[in-house]
Amino acid sequence: MGYKYGLIIAAVLLIGMSIGYLLTLTFAAPRATPIAPATTVTTTITIPSVTSIRETVTVTTVKTETISVKLEKRSVIDAFGRLIEFERIPSRVISLAPSVTEKLFALGLENVVIGVDSYSDYPEKVLELVNENRISVVGGPWTPDLEKIIALNPELVILCRGVRPQESLYPKLEEVGIKTAFLLCDNAKNQYDIYSDLYTLGVIFAVEERAKSVSDDIQRRLDETLLKLKEANVSKVRVLVLIGPPSWGIYSAGGDTFIGWLIDRAGGINIAKAYSGWPQLDYEFILNNDPEVIIITSHGIDPKDLYNELLNTPIVKTSAWMNRKIYLFTDEANDVLCRPGPRIVTALEILAHILHPEVLGEIQRTDVYRIAG
Repeated sequence: MGYKYGLIIAAVLLIGMSIGYLLTLTFAAPRATPIAPATTVTTTITIPSVTSIRETVTVTTVKTETISVKLEKRSVIDAFGRLIEFERIPSRVISLAPSVTEKLFALGLENVVIGVDSYSDYPEKVLELVNENRISVVGGPWTPDLEKIIALNPELVILCRGVRPQESLYPKLEEVGIKTAFLLCDNAKNQYDIYSDLYTLGVIFAVEERAKSVSDDIQRRLDETLLKLKEANVSKVRVLVLIGPPSWGIYSAGGDTFIGWLIDRAGGINIAKAYSGWPQLDYEFILNNDPEVIIITSHGIDPKDLYNELLNTPIVKTSAWMNRKIYLFTDEANDVLCRPGPRIVTALEILAHILHPEVLGEIQRTDVYRIAG
């Protein structure tokens, strides 16, 4: 009996050892292999987990940046005294004045400009984008084309205070859901009004720091020229600025204009300073005030034709004519004097050279002509 039980136990042990050996062969070998199922399972679980975490972080970052840049609500009081509110930063903008276009580009906002007026030609990039049909022309500052503007589907149209056609235009744009904002533009009276326009744009487009940087740079360069004139203790020179030749009506710049401010800072006395805005003068007034320097601004006038015209006017009796101090400003020289914008420094430098060559030297520019007396 005991012998039988012993055989049974021995048989069971042998069977158990055999099964254990087979199990060892079945499960031990795969664990030593790099492509074992256990390793594969671990890899499959771990890698997607890490990837998922990284993707979540990336998506969150992009959303945060998009909200802060594109969806930030902003408000500003424009040059017309209106409170303008923006749900997001405008990305499709039309400028209706050359000085506005220059300010937008100076702030690095060329990518949002989709339309400009027909006189916007600076910087050169403006004309390049127009020629590439990336910017459309929507009429002149005084003749804006409402249909063209609406067809471009802008989010914002920037207008100029004091330009009546533009002041009449904005209600029509607002009626069709197009937001508008006014800048001072040609109503600027000094450099601070230019800085105000830049800051208004800075707030609208969330580039306040850039607006401050541009303004600070302009002021620094202005101060350099003003310091030279101050140190030289220059004597004031009587100046007359004519907007176009006399045949256009003898229009000048009053004392409260941007040009009037430039004349004063450049060491001159504006003989029309008692007037406001852009007065129409007569020859009697001019002769009574006897300007020592006359500056005529215009595009497309031949200097010889201007000389012949002046020769037949009472201007030949002025000190400016007799001392050969009559100048024609064309092209860029005309633009910087007539457009209150970032190039104000160039305008001041040109005037200072003309009024006080003893300090800064004679003017050397191809867009400034001396009309011989």
